[in-house]
Amino acid sequence: MFVNIVQFNMANVTVTVEWLNNKIDRLNIINDEIEKKDELDLIELKLKSLTTLELDNAASNIDLGRLFSHITSISPDDRQIIDRFCGILNVLFAALSPNEIFQQYSSELIQHLSHHDSAVKKLVLSQFVRMAEEKHPQLLTNVDLLNKIIEKIGDNDIGVAQIAMGIIKKIGSEPNTTNLLYSGLLLRTIAKMVVKNDAASFRIYDVIIHIAKSSEQCLQASINSGLIDSLINMLDNEDILLQLNALDALGDLAVSDGGLKYIEQRELLSNLDRKISRASEDPLSNLLIPGLMKFFGNIAKNHPHNIFTKYPRIIGALFDIIEAADDTVILMNALDTLGHIASTVEGKYALDNLHDAMPSVMRKMKNFISNMPTEVRLRALDSLASILHVDQDNHNNRILLLTKSWFDLLHDDPVSYIVDFCKQPFIDIRLSSMKVLLEVATQYWGQEYIANHPGLMEFLMNRRVESDSQCKIIKYEIIKALTTGDCFDATIMVRLEQYVRAGPLAIDIDTEVATESGGNA
Repeated sequence: MFVNIVQFNMANVTVTVEWLNNKIDRLNIINDEIEKKDELDLIELKLKSLTTLELDNAASNIDLGRLFSHITSISPDDRQIIDRFCGILNVLFAALSPNEIFQQYSSELIQHLSHHDSAVKKLVLSQFVRMAEEKHPQLLTNVDLLNKIIEKIGDNDIGVAQIAMGIIKKIGSEPNTTNLLYSGLLLRTIAKMVVKNDAASFRIYDVIIHIAKSSEQCLQASINSGLIDSLINMLDNEDILLQLNALDALGDLAVSDGGLKYIEQRELLSNLDRKISRASEDPLSNLLIPGLMKFFGNIAKNHPHNIFTKYPRIIGALFDIIEAADDTVILMNALDTLGHIASTVEGKYALDNLHDAMPSVMRKMKNFISNMPTEVRLRALDSLASILHVDQDNHNNRILLLTKSWFDLLHDDPVSYIVDFCKQPFIDIRLSSMKVLLEVATQYWGQEYIANHPGLMEFLMNRRVESDSQCKIIKYEIIKALTTGDCFDATIMVRLEQYVRAGPLAIDIDTEVATESGGNA
């Protein structure tokens, strides 16, 4: 019986392979576009009907090189036909291992890497992605092939460029191949790409920074290549946009300990700190302020005391911008940076050591949230949520007393103030306000505030007042956080737990909540 089943399956595979081969042959002699599309329809339907085993066998027994030949002969104007061929090849390639693909079709892949159509280049590069993920030795050591992939980083199609970037990032992060990338032909090609145009330049720098962050060995190889220094030197360029792009890339590098150490050795942080102090002397320098804020903010999040101690001018400039609030674009950037720094416990402690700076900002938050344009209000609410955020693992009396003291400075009745925004008809404002309330609900003092606030539990547990799914989910997270506390009597706790069990998107049946007796008196 088993033998008969195997024979039957093999017969099916043979028939399928013959059918597909005939269809591929027929495509070669069809000139009519409609007829060709009909044949492609049949092939696509056939492939969809195959089992995994049948597809595997079909892919292994068909010469896919013939499909590549068809692609070569198609007019550049027939984009739809090219896309159809690429789709069929994608399905068949997915049934083969990266090793099988390289062994059988490496010449076709390399040839079509230079095809005029982006869909073909994406098809080819996607196969090299699979090989890179498996650390295929013939890819890791093939200098000519790697060179062609590096060149695709400068492709006009960003989708093609991003796939190529992913391959080189993966390969370059392997210590055994980093030195290969930074030598000979490959280094020369990378250097050419850096000066090709701005888009290609920063794609290459994105790859270089990714590689440099992957290990100490890769960082040293990246430094030795001279490419990181060329990125640093870009900060002396008169083009503000280039400087901002360079800051963005270097900020990513500085997040790693080794990267931060190197840019400090190059005195980059000191130079940027001085640039901020001279901003008032050069109006164009003001355009750099947002990028500088983001740059130092990224570093300060991980090394707050280091940045606050060594570079006080940048921190002073941050608070000056928030206090002045005379440029909404720069203000929004400053609020983002403040929230970024304050999102960690160490960042909060460093900010607290500035004495009056944070209390002053918290008092101004009310004005930003109430009176500024919507975009600023949203950024202020998001910053406030980050300022209040404390991971559960880091809860202790010191940090929770600090967040409570900051929240209390927001308004005479900060809970009512935030809840009022949670009830506004504008979904974006409501959602950002609920994120603030969620941070309050995760802390013991905040749970007490919520429990003792008249009508708030009724609002939170009434599912009917929310039509937006994101708001429903945030409300659910707030209720879930409240179940971890001990501020409610048994009746309310039962209702909270029922709410959580029902899930975030359940339909509200009974919304009556006895909130007046909810808090423990």
